[in-house]
Amino acid sequence: MLAVVAGVLAAYVPLLLIIAPALWAYAGVRTKPYWILIPAAAFAYGAFTFETATVAIALTAGALIVALLLSTLLTHGFSNSDTVLILCGVFLLMLYGAICLPELLNGNEAYAAIQSQVGDIRALYRASESQLSQLNPEGVTLILETLDTMYEGVPVAFVSVLIIFSSVLGLGNLLFFRAFCKKQDQIKLSPMRPFRDWTLPRSMTLGLFAMLIGSIIVEFTGWAFAESFSMTANILLGIPLFVQGICVLDFFIERMQKNRTVVRTLTYIGLVVLYQYMLFPLVLVGCFEQIFRIRERMRGVPPRAAV
Repeated sequence: MLAVVAGVLAAYVPLLLIIAPALWAYAGVRTKPYWILIPAAAFAYGAFTFETATVAIALTAGALIVALLLSTLLTHGFSNSDTVLILCGVFLLMLYGAICLPELLNGNEAYAAIQSQVGDIRALYRASESQLSQLNPEGVTLILETLDTMYEGVPVAFVSVLIIFSSVLGLGNLLFFRAFCKKQDQIKLSPMRPFRDWTLPRSMTLGLFAMLIGSIIVEFTGWAFAESFSMTANILLGIPLFVQGICVLDFFIERMQKNRTVVRTLTYIGLVVLYQYMLFPLVLVGCFEQIFRIRERMRGVPPRAAV
């Protein structure tokens, strides 16, 4: 019943897809796999009611595939890292189909709808610029400059934003599904490392390095989409290394002998507040860990205070 309700609500609020497929998958694992089709059908009914056929098909197919993959892969020994990568790929295709495909079918650019919406907001502010300037001219100027930057940056940042959203959706569904199944002893899932011990698979190192080299080469080719490709590559490189950097940080916090909870709380609050300043250092930490495997070298060494 909860899975069906989640399907109906997700049709009204697509952001709920961060949890709805995980709940459908949980219902399928607790009962029979074909029960996943019932909440998916409820979601499809709502999607076809409120969205165009192309958008509804993309959203329904993506959510259903994610639910089926979750209920199958993790219960058959598939690794969590590989599973979340597959889920992110499915969500990326789903978002591309829901946002870009309608525009492409109409003969427009893939990002035309988003750029048009930003353009409408920009035009609205420009139309009322004279009235607003009397209240706060500096603030209005800043808003208009920001909107101009957003409008011009849509073609470059568009795919990168889709990747970020799909990553959040994929990881969210994996974690929610595991949380739902946690207290069900009859459901056997692939073991999951503690967050502080998570690491990128060694097999990904060569791919990340090749992506970095390809991004640098493209920058010098003068290709029209070089900037967009480079930003996308940087996002694909940065997200896993950033997460790994946070894992390394948490690893050292766990090795502290006192006040770990306080230190961990203050650290994560600081990361949220100082995100723009901590992003690059943590990516470097994650990269360093990927090469030298610092945690593996230190696991056999007890914390200094415990020696």
